[in-house]
Amino acid sequence: MNSWESVLAPLNISGEGAVFVLFSIVTLLVIILLLQRTYRASVNVEARLAEFSSLSGNPFGGRLKLIEASSEAFHLNRAALGPLARIIDEYCVVTIKPDGLVTYCNEPFMAVCGQPQSALVGSRPDFNADSMDTRFTWPRLLRNLNPDKVWHGDVCLGTPGGKRWLDCFAFPISFISLNEDGYILFGTDITDIKQQNADLQQEVQRRGETINRIEGMLLNSEKMASLGVISAGIAHEINNPLAFVDANMRHITQHTDSMKRILERVYRHLPPEQLARLLDRAETPLREPRQLAAMLEDMPDLIDETRDGVGRIRKIVQDLKFFSSQRDQADEHVDLDHCINIALNLARHETRNRIQVICEGDDDAPAIHGSETQLSQVFLNLIMNAAQAMEGRGAIHIRRHTVDGCCHVSVRDDGPGIPDSVIESIFEPFFTTKPAGEGTGLGLAISQDIVRRHGGTISVSSIPGKGTTFSMVFPLQQARSHHAA
Repeated sequence: MNSWESVLAPLNISGEGAVFVLFSIVTLLVIILLLQRTYRASVNVEARLAEFSSLSGNPFGGRLKLIEASSEAFHLNRAALGPLARIIDEYCVVTIKPDGLVTYCNEPFMAVCGQPQSALVGSRPDFNADSMDTRFTWPRLLRNLNPDKVWHGDVCLGTPGGKRWLDCFAFPISFISLNEDGYILFGTDITDIKQQNADLQQEVQRRGETINRIEGMLLNSEKMASLGVISAGIAHEINNPLAFVDANMRHITQHTDSMKRILERVYRHLPPEQLARLLDRAETPLREPRQLAAMLEDMPDLIDETRDGVGRIRKIVQDLKFFSSQRDQADEHVDLDHCINIALNLARHETRNRIQVICEGDDDAPAIHGSETQLSQVFLNLIMNAAQAMEGRGAIHIRRHTVDGCCHVSVRDDGPGIPDSVIESIFEPFFTTKPAGEGTGLGLAISQDIVRRHGGTISVSSIPGKGTTFSMVFPLQQARSHHAA
C-alpha cells in the first residue's frame, strides 16, 4: 500500500477515488494561494490608487496610474494591456493640464526629475527655469503647446542632480480620450547624448581654433622666411653704398687732418684783427677767431663719431646677412662668444637704453661643434624673450663656463618670471604667453630643437616676481647633427 493510500484508508477511500480526492485537495490549495496573491495585489493597487487620488483627481491620469499599478502588481504582460502600457514602461510619461498642473507622472519621469510623486503630481513645477537656456525650459514648452497640434522638441529640466535633457512629444489628450483636456508628454532621456554632443562641439571648436592658429603661424613663418630673403637682399644693397661712405670717410679724415694743420698755423701766425677781417670776408658763420678754434677742436670728434656710426651699420649688415643665410653649414668649430655677440647686436633695439646686459665667462672660450647661425638664433630668441618680458628697466645676465668637458651657458633676467601653471608647456610648439598677434609660440620650441641637435640640453627655472633662467649645456668634443627642423 502506498503512503498516500494509507493516509486515506480511515476514510475507506481507495483506488481511483483516492486519486480524485488527492487531486481535488491540491487544486483547492493552488486556488487558495492564487486568491491570496490576488487579494494582496489588489490591496497594493488600491493603496497606490488611493495615494494618487489624494494628489490628483484627474480621471485620465487615474487610468494611467491604474494601468501602471496593475501591470506591476499582477506581473501582467505589457502587450496585453495595450500600447499605453508599453509607453508607460519604456518612456518618461507625464500628463499636465493646460495651466501646467501635473496630473500624472510615471516612475521613469520621477527618476529623471529626482523627485517623488508627491512633489510632482498636483503641482506646477518650473524645474529651475531661471538658470536654464530659455529656449529649452519647461515654461517655454508649456507656451508652445497647442490643443490642435502635436509638439516635438528638447526640454532641459533643472533637477537636484543637475541638468537633465528629454526628447519630448506632446499630444493633446483629446486626441486619445474625448472630453479630456490637457496634454500627455512622452520623453526619452537624452542627457548622455547631449553631454557627448557638447563635448564633441567643444573638441571641434578647440581643434578649429588650433587649426586657425597653426595656419596663422604657418603664414607668419612664410612671411618670416620671405623677410629673411628680403633682409639678405637689403643688407647686400646697403653694404654696397656703405663701402663708398666708409672709403670716402677715410679720405675726408685725411683731408680734414691736412686742413686742420693748415688752419692751426694760420690761426697761430695771423694777428687776431687780421684773422677777424679774413673770417668776415669769407662769408661763413664764423665771425670770431674763438669760433674757428672751437670748430677745429670739434672736427676730430665729429669724424670719429661718424666713422663709428658707419662701423656699427656695417656690423649690423654683416650680422643680418649672416643670420638670414640659408646655407647648410658643415660641422665646424663654433665660438659661442661670437654667437652671443651677434645675438646681442641684433637685439640692440630691444635692449638699448633700458636693459643692462652683463656677460661673464672664462678667459678662453672653448669651441664646440655645430652651426654658428643656428646657435646665434638660440641666443637671440632667449635675449629677445628676456628683454620683452621686462617692462621698463632691467638686467640680463649671460654666463658661460666650462665644467667636465661641457660648456655651460645661462641667460638670466630679473623680469616677472613664468607662472608655475605654464612653465611645463613653455617648450611646446605654438605655446606662447604673449598677447594674440605678438608671438608665434615657436621660438623656444625651435631653440630646444637646435640645442638638442647639437647634442646639448636646455632647461628653464623661474621664480615668479624675481626672474627666469634658461640653462644650456653643450658637449665640447663630439660633432653633432645640427640641421634644425
